[in-house]
Amino acid sequence: MRKDTEKSNPSYQNRSLLATVILIFAVGILLLLFAWKIHSLTRAQCYRELSVSTKEAMQDIESNFRNDRVNLRMLASVIAEQDSLTSLDVSKYLAVYDVNSLISSIGILTPENTCILLRGKETSADEVMDYQEELLLGEHISGLQPSLNTTSMVVRSFMPIRKNGKTIGLLYAEMTPSNIARAWSPVIYNGTCTFCIIDRETGEFIVNNWNKNIHKLDDLNSDSLSESIREGKSAFREIKTDDGEAVFLSYMPMEIENWEIMVSVSRAEVFASAREIEQAMTWFLAGIVFLLIFYLGWMLKSNRSSIAGAKKQANIDVLTGLQNRNCYEAYCEKIKETQNLVCIYIDANGLHELNNTKGHLAGDQMLRFIADTLKVQFGEETVYRIGGDEFIVFDRDKSSQQMNDILHEVRSEIERNQYHISAGYCIGDKSISLKEIIKTAETRMYEDKQNYYEKIGKPVRNHFKEEETT
Repeated sequence: MRKDTEKSNPSYQNRSLLATVILIFAVGILLLLFAWKIHSLTRAQCYRELSVSTKEAMQDIESNFRNDRVNLRMLASVIAEQDSLTSLDVSKYLAVYDVNSLISSIGILTPENTCILLRGKETSADEVMDYQEELLLGEHISGLQPSLNTTSMVVRSFMPIRKNGKTIGLLYAEMTPSNIARAWSPVIYNGTCTFCIIDRETGEFIVNNWNKNIHKLDDLNSDSLSESIREGKSAFREIKTDDGEAVFLSYMPMEIENWEIMVSVSRAEVFASAREIEQAMTWFLAGIVFLLIFYLGWMLKSNRSSIAGAKKQANIDVLTGLQNRNCYEAYCEKIKETQNLVCIYIDANGLHELNNTKGHLAGDQMLRFIADTLKVQFGEETVYRIGGDEFIVFDRDKSSQQMNDILHEVRSEIERNQYHISAGYCIGDKSISLKEIIKTAETRMYEDKQNYYEKIGKPVRNHFKEEETT
């Protein structure tokens, strides 16, 4: 029973520890799955919002270009009715049109490759435009071209001025990329979205309020993205810029020229709200882990207490507090050397009579007193109660005279309380086994018991039986 208990308790403790570790691991996995789900939902939401915003930006910008195109067409018709492109009335019409948030400048490109500006001012366009090339394109919007007055680049919307079926000049309106960028203001992600307009044929970024280090598609260092945009596809993807910033992009083809619009937002901004949830979940996980570790510690402590209690219950005699037969048998298994080993076999006399006359409480009191006396004399380490009224004590390196004196002292102390014991001992040597030492001590105890009962004139209740040969 003792060995089974010692084996089962650690096994139960290990199972409890394993169950708690598995629980902590399962909670961690669930929280990781939850975080992954949040990331997936956040990414999907970003795709939806960026797609909607890209369409919205495209519609706003295209609407501005269409309105300007209509106005330019009307103005070109009015100018065509005038006697000369350099007339005062033409200058007035140009001045009136130049009130526009998108348009930064307006002028007329003549067949002589001269630009007629406001107030009739004329300047050569040789370094920035070519009349014949623009004429072949008809009504169109250019890519980036040098400005006439500054070192910056502009986009020009050209409108032919036709008179009597002949083109006499090209009316154009200049737009700076910054003005075009102001045509749409994002409302999602705290207004941090940016957009670009890309010429699919040249790969040139016509408008770029996202990353000033990027001027062409080749600067993205992503062949698949560049190819996708050149093919005029609509898509959503995540990239990393040269500075290591992760960015979400949504792009789609525009109806204006051969352009592609691309709206971008930083990944950090997209997952700002998700990070708050993740931080909360991290604290939650830390709290759960702390509680589980606390529970595990409490459980281990409780298990140790339970194991200690179980061991005590399995190894300690409840009535006397002495070590019981389990401990006695375990101690016997450990004894390897019988030289000078002393075994003392003790039996309480009159226990049965005391139980019958005064009750079992009196008998229990007798056994406790005998046990306490043995503890005082021999210590608790090698004193055992192996039966109802039987005790065994082990000692070493004692002579027969010493043992007789010790037992006389023990008997005197016990008899002082009106109790009596029978005792026998045997001092071992290398020639006899432990079993023989114990049996000899038991035999001598029964002989002492026989003498005691003969002395008081009563029969011995339990007669000694000779050892059976095995």
